[in-house]
Amino acid sequence: MSRRKPFTLVEVVVVIVIMVLTGAVAVSAMRTDSTSRLIKRTTSEFRSLCSRVRYKAMEMGEDRMVVYDPEQRMFYMARPTRDQEEAMEYEDGFVTLDTKWELPEEFELTTEENRPLEVFRFYPDGGASGKWNLNLAVAKSDRVMVISVAKLTGAVVAREKGQGEE
Repeated sequence: MSRRKPFTLVEVVVVIVIMVLTGAVAVSAMRTDSTSRLIKRTTSEFRSLCSRVRYKAMEMGEDRMVVYDPEQRMFYMARPTRDQEEAMEYEDGFVTLDTKWELPEEFELTTEENRPLEVFRFYPDGGASGKWNLNLAVAKSDRVMVISVAKLTGAVVAREKGQGEE
């Protein structure tokens, strides 16, 4: 009668390591961002853009704006026009600069007009003005993040819109 040779410890460890790695790859491939993590990440990215625009206004000693272009779903840093030639680029009187941030596909942001619009303006003293509150809504979800700017300090404030709020 022949006895079967048992598995060695090395063979068992190798099999366990392969199973753990396979499980980790499978879990990470199936895992998607939750809605709340998506909202937080997107809000953080937008606040970062606004901070860069605010610091640029303070550094350059002149107004800077955050402008939204609904056609391209893009936010830009812009500066007010200095002369009549520049004013022809956009009727609101601003020139877009190289700093930009694209709104993620999962979000909806609609405007009344289909042209670039000023969202926030930051002043050289660090203050700001906001034309309106920005409502970022995740598509196919009732979660909405309201983003506004504090006029005195220029801080960008984000809060989740409550169930009973309008």
